[in-house]
Amino acid sequence: MHEINCPWCGPRAQVEFDYYCHESVVDKRLAEESAQEALDRVFLRDDAIGFHAEIWQHVSGCRGWLRVERHNKTHEIRRITPCRDTGSRRVS
Repeated sequence: MHEINCPWCGPRAQVEFDYYCHESVVDKRLAEESAQEALDRVFLRDDAIGFHAEIWQHVSGCRGWLRVERHNKTHEIRRITPCRDTGSRRVS
């Protein structure tokens, strides 16, 4: 089992968190894109091996939204920040 270090609650088991989406899905460009461009960005994006920015929620704890930089092969977590501190749109 992996551990995720919640900025508000501290280290917790991964089972307390839910993966929401890849960060690019909540990109602010959505209002400026055509429907086809948005669909292509969300469903036809590259899924290269390496670190990806993801949005997670601490559902069994503080319910806060997190931006997690996680390696999609090794599951190593490089960085965790609250969504509001990343410049990304907050997911609600």
